[in-house]
Amino acid sequence: MTNNIKRPFQSKSDMNNNQIVSTISSVTKKKKTVIMTKDNQPYTIGQIKELQMLNFMCHKNFSIQFHPTSMQIVTGANGSGKSTIANAICLCLGAQARTTGRTTNVQSFIRKGESSAELIITLANEGAEAYKPDLYGNEIQIVRKIFAQKSAYKVLSTNRKIISTSKETIAEIIQALSISPENPLCVLHQEIAKTFLLNSDARKKYQFYMKVSQLDQIKHAYEEAVCTVQSISQRINAMKEKHTDMIRAMEPIEQQVKKIDVRRTQEEKKHQLEAELILAHGNQAHQELLTIKTELDQTQKSKDENEKRMSETINRMNEIEKKIIDLSNDKQDVEKDLTCSNGLRELNYQFTKDKKEIEFLIYRLSHECGKHHQTLNEIEQEQIRLKKHIDEYRNLSQESNHSEEGRQKLENEIQNRQQQQLHSNTLMTTYTNDISSINETIRNKQSTIDCIQGELKQKNQELDELKKLETDKTSVYGTWMSECLKAIQNDNRFHKKPIGPIGRYIRCIEPRWSYAVEKHLAGIMSTFICSDSHDEKILLELFTTYSTGYRPHIVCMKYCEQAPDISGTLNRIRRANLLSIYQVLKIDNVVVECALIDLRQIEATILLENLDHAKQIRQSGVLRWESVNKKVKQVVEAWTYDGSNIKLDKAFRIYTNDRQPLRYFTSNNTQSLSNDELNTEIKRLQEQIQQMNVSIDELRAKRQQTINDFENLKKSSSENTKKINDLNKELDQLNSTLPIVYDYTLDELKEKLDECGRTYRETQKKFDEAKETKELKHQDLDEATQKYENIIKKIDSKTKEIDDINERITDQQSARQEMHQQLTRLTKKSVQLNEDIQRYEEKITNLTKNLPKKSKSSKSTNRSVREIQQELDGINHFLKSNEDTREQRQLIIKEFQTKRDSALAFKKICDRAQVQLKHLETFVNKRKERFGRIADQHQYLLRHKFKDLMQKHHFDDCDIKIDHKREELEIIIKKNQRSVASLSGGERSISTFSFLVALWGSIYQPFRLLDEIDIYMDNEKRNSSLELLYENTQYYSSSQHVIFTPQAIDPQIWKNRKVPIFCMPTPKRSLE
Repeated sequence: MTNNIKRPFQSKSDMNNNQIVSTISSVTKKKKTVIMTKDNQPYTIGQIKELQMLNFMCHKNFSIQFHPTSMQIVTGANGSGKSTIANAICLCLGAQARTTGRTTNVQSFIRKGESSAELIITLANEGAEAYKPDLYGNEIQIVRKIFAQKSAYKVLSTNRKIISTSKETIAEIIQALSISPENPLCVLHQEIAKTFLLNSDARKKYQFYMKVSQLDQIKHAYEEAVCTVQSISQRINAMKEKHTDMIRAMEPIEQQVKKIDVRRTQEEKKHQLEAELILAHGNQAHQELLTIKTELDQTQKSKDENEKRMSETINRMNEIEKKIIDLSNDKQDVEKDLTCSNGLRELNYQFTKDKKEIEFLIYRLSHECGKHHQTLNEIEQEQIRLKKHIDEYRNLSQESNHSEEGRQKLENEIQNRQQQQLHSNTLMTTYTNDISSINETIRNKQSTIDCIQGELKQKNQELDELKKLETDKTSVYGTWMSECLKAIQNDNRFHKKPIGPIGRYIRCIEPRWSYAVEKHLAGIMSTFICSDSHDEKILLELFTTYSTGYRPHIVCMKYCEQAPDISGTLNRIRRANLLSIYQVLKIDNVVVECALIDLRQIEATILLENLDHAKQIRQSGVLRWESVNKKVKQVVEAWTYDGSNIKLDKAFRIYTNDRQPLRYFTSNNTQSLSNDELNTEIKRLQEQIQQMNVSIDELRAKRQQTINDFENLKKSSSENTKKINDLNKELDQLNSTLPIVYDYTLDELKEKLDECGRTYRETQKKFDEAKETKELKHQDLDEATQKYENIIKKIDSKTKEIDDINERITDQQSARQEMHQQLTRLTKKSVQLNEDIQRYEEKITNLTKNLPKKSKSSKSTNRSVREIQQELDGINHFLKSNEDTREQRQLIIKEFQTKRDSALAFKKICDRAQVQLKHLETFVNKRKERFGRIADQHQYLLRHKFKDLMQKHHFDDCDIKIDHKREELEIIIKKNQRSVASLSGGERSISTFSFLVALWGSIYQPFRLLDEIDIYMDNEKRNSSLELLYENTQYYSSSQHVIFTPQAIDPQIWKNRKVPIFCMPTPKRSLE
């Protein structure tokens, strides 16, 4: 093949930049089509469709379209800009300038004399594996503008809509499309090809091989894992040394603990002597004790009588309270009759509306009767006129009738126009009535819309308050909680989504009890609920990610679809006239409700006004239920509104505390609807408003059409009236100049008289019908008025009934107040008696301490008080000489226990870390073995492919030797027993070419660009290389292989193989 073969075709570009194009818009605005071969082969995802360059290197304005075939050739003389295409593709896909092998500064690619350059590449995004097809479509277009100081990117979709301007987006796209612009297997630049062909350094060849096969990434990951194992091992050794130091630091504190044990023994002996001394003094208090017990029995009897009266008063108060509740229910029923749907007030509104409609119909019928009456008068006048004309006609029948034809024409026209005017007036009246009716309907609907919009505004305000409350609730549990909750919702590993924090699903609907409820639930408010241990582990992992310190508690329990039946407990509490925590809570989740019932017994924990109320309950015995089955829990705990806790067991313990500010229930919002319920209600109101607006728009359109018809009719009527006046003037003028001659014959006048009679009878019939309809409507009005008056009477009756109920409720409340005052007096007396009893019991207790114990286990003493006192003084002297405080001993013991527990816990951590280190070492060793297997397998495939390719070029005993330890790669070539050094540049190019083709199996690329790979080959080797390259591209048919060569190509050879050839324009070396 010689070098003088003609080029197959010339580019439609600017002939190497000699034609100046103003902007690139002329290129970008061309119609884009999917380019296919003759076999209609589609593009594969990631393949290049088109490249456009503006002011880039030697090109002023250049574009080239690529085919979806597996191989295509770009040929052209040196300096025609072939390598510029590969450089432009590489830079447009985000690669750095040094990747091209030309320069490290991207600004050096701007054409001389220009301030900026622009590159546009169009990539195929078709098929089942398309990347985000809904966003980008069938094509992804990447634009890079290069300025003197910076570069800018744009990513466009198929319809040329800008999707992003971030380089990170381009990185995501090329990763998704498996494009590696900086990998020589994807883009082999001219400079890199020359360097690789001439370079015989085995280490650089090894680095090239590791990079293109991506084995260096696996090796780097393995080396990092080894470093991590070594670092962890060093940290474990340091932890062991620290544990030894902790053991040594415990020894002085252990000696102090032994001394504390000796002092504790002396203190126990002291207590025994004090007890013995008390027995000695006990006999003298025996007599005094009997007297006090007698007084105590009398006081206890008075207390029992007082409690009996209190119980009777409470029962009466409960009866009064029940009556008040019954009256309140009756009041609600009456108010419901007034205000509910189809209630009295709504019926009143409906009857009022019906009454107004009937009155309006009566008005219209009255107006209609008036018009019919007027028409009858006009017809009667017309009949009189016709009769008069008939009489005159008989008298003047002999007069001249030479102008009778003209007058008859005028009178006919006048009569026709008068009839038209009468019809127009009737239609105008009808239009006016219709417009008034439509306006009234629009006003009514607008009023309804205003009411609905007011309600919608209120619902939106309530929704905003709920959203704000939800945000405040989340921030209470930590600033990281919001992000953690989003991560939980986005994590698909859970079997069932965890629920939490529990406090987000709880609202206190009674602000008065917020503090007491929060004190009871504070320990569980931040808790999360999981369905199983699997979800618990994932949740702990997320907590570790978002929080380094505090982590919420996690409870594992089965997710229930229905809360347990607690009605029995609630009914018992309600009958005792008490309030449980469950009754003041609004819980939005069934699982949370079950957890609160199981963990905090909210249905069996009551709320009390104060501690006095608690004492009354204890004394009254209302909570001493005879039997408690599975559906009824015993109340054992209570809270007051100021946060005091009462244990309602036999000990009756009370715990008070200083009031702290609220943390969880900080809002006074008592809204009972949840967020979803409010959204549903708002949506329903918006749909109602939309329907009303559509109806109003239809009415307005109908009104506008009626107004337009009315205006047109009014204009036509005005013109008709003007024409009638003109005709009357003309007729008067004609009558004044001529003798009286009628336009009608006697028969015609009689016929008109008969027609007037018929019209009169029809109008009279219409008048009678309208009058009869009016009388019927009057009857309907009387019925509607009667219904309206009856409804008013019923409303007055219901209102009076409500007033009576309110008066009865006031009487019952006054009686309850009197009972409450009486109960207060009895309570004060009971408190006084309790204080007396307590005082007597204290005296008995003090005296009992001095009495000898009479039980079988009691020990009597024969020693004197003096002997016991002397021994006790000796022990006190010993303890005083070795004096310390209980707090100091507790601190020493606590410090010893803390350090001991810390040392044990630290030891467990060290052991667990050692076990995990062994597992990690085993994993790293497995990765090392796997890397060796992968490298050996890859090396075997590469050597096998390389030998096959070299044999096709008649090279025998060729091989590739890879040493991973020394990081060297050597290509072994033998031809006729010649050494590698004796081979020519073309033969070395053949070996390098075969090595690159063999590497194609390492990694998939949607396109590969080879720039002058045959630079050192002769024509024979070049042709055989292209043949071999064509065979291999058929094996990798899903990729584009673009060959750049400066040599001439015979198009007839490649045309049958369907290999497109693009000929670059011949460069002009001088200005013409």
